[in-house]
Amino acid sequence: MYLGGMTRNEVAAYAMAVGTVLLTSILGLALRPHLNTIDIAMLLLLAVVVVASRARTGPALLASVLSIAAFDFAFVPPYYTLHVHDADYILTFGVMLAVALVMSRLTTRIRRQACEAEARAAAAATLSALDRDLAGADTREELLAVAARHIGAAAGGRATIRLAEEEGDAWLSGGALAEPEARIAAQWSHREGLVAGAGADHCSDAEVLVVPLRSVSRAVGVAVAQPAGDGGPLAVPDQPLLAALGERVAIALERAILTARHEAARVEVEGERLRTALLSSLSHDLRTPLASIEGAASSLLQDRATLPVEAQQDLTETILEESRRMTRLVSNLLDMIRVEAGTLAVRKEWQPLEETLGVALLRLEERLRDHPVEVDLPPDLPLVPIDELLIEQVLINLLENAAKYCPPGTPVAITAARQDGGVVVTVADRGPGIPEGAKEEVFRKFYRGGPAAAAGGAAGGAGLGLTICRGIVTAHGGRMWVEPAPEGGAAFRFLLPLEGPPLAAVPAEA
Repeated sequence: MYLGGMTRNEVAAYAMAVGTVLLTSILGLALRPHLNTIDIAMLLLLAVVVVASRARTGPALLASVLSIAAFDFAFVPPYYTLHVHDADYILTFGVMLAVALVMSRLTTRIRRQACEAEARAAAAATLSALDRDLAGADTREELLAVAARHIGAAAGGRATIRLAEEEGDAWLSGGALAEPEARIAAQWSHREGLVAGAGADHCSDAEVLVVPLRSVSRAVGVAVAQPAGDGGPLAVPDQPLLAALGERVAIALERAILTARHEAARVEVEGERLRTALLSSLSHDLRTPLASIEGAASSLLQDRATLPVEAQQDLTETILEESRRMTRLVSNLLDMIRVEAGTLAVRKEWQPLEETLGVALLRLEERLRDHPVEVDLPPDLPLVPIDELLIEQVLINLLENAAKYCPPGTPVAITAARQDGGVVVTVADRGPGIPEGAKEEVFRKFYRGGPAAAAGGAAGGAGLGLTICRGIVTAHGGRMWVEPAPEGGAAFRFLLPLEGPPLAAVPAEA
């Protein structure tokens, strides 16, 4: 509010100067019989220093002039006149005036520096809060919401973010930029990289304040601040702070855009790599059994009359074995697709692990004929909540993997024990083992390790078995890992938690 060209604070400062000198003069009059004249001068000089420390130059000069007048009028003989008989007091008057000027200049400088320090501290706190919130934003939408909140608060209103994702200036229209002045301010700010609009140095006739979002490399958009819902005006803009906020937001947005592009490129490359690996796997792993089936079937058709019964039996078994091999390959591929898509349906029921293991061993009886299987399941092993078919597939894949990579004649050990709130199942072999750096790699899609060569086995397969095993165990809420076996080789372990549907009561036998 202005009073005669002065603000209320300025009027209060001048009133404080007058009141301080008046009160000091009254105190001096009360003490005049007991103090020397120079002491009264020091008392009035102290009043000038107090005013100068609390007000600007104008009130300090007024306090100095009033102090000199009061000192001359009430404390310099002859009293109650402005006539000075002793010329020495002229120097006193000059010192009082000089002290007032010096103190006013010093206190003004100190006050300005204090205000600048407070402004810098507030700006640093604002930027730090913005950086902290931007770092916590997980998506681009959250990042835009954080940016709008902080820029709106700095402008004393509410802000919206416009990103330059369209050709031309179509994105700089509508909403808060419906008015021509606002649109012109937004276009100018985006082009020049400077704050524009209400209260700014440029396009100040607009009712909105536009902050450019410009990084070092390019402009990514603008932030448009408009008065809040209560209709109050925007704050006087701190243009350097708003520009710094816009720059930080632009850098974060550009980083998010680059991250999204990098992720899209990575997914595309990964997809292409998987397609290539899948085609390679299919071309090799399907062609081999198909060739075997075709050759055996052709021999049976063409030479059935001349082939011995034993040869016909061998060819028939070859067709059956290779057909089962193709079935397992296709089943693994389908299971892998379900695991990747997150559509693997797990129907848990409380089952004895012995039955599931027995079915797996029966299905692999021919495959494991060169590897004695040692099973050690404790008699008090509890029922386990599992999808029987899926866990059977896990056991089949692990046993088939052991038979594939281990030399003929080496045993395969299967154990189970209650541990960590679940049942840990271990399939251990006596093969070449897993290198230390490949303990996670073996669970990667299409990974085919080199132990087969060392073991003299034929690796084959699509490299999906262990990936599917881990996916199935994870879908059960468990985990899977590999460790060195105590007797040498690799020990694949998986934990099945004892958490599932309510266990139905078993009826008592009559």
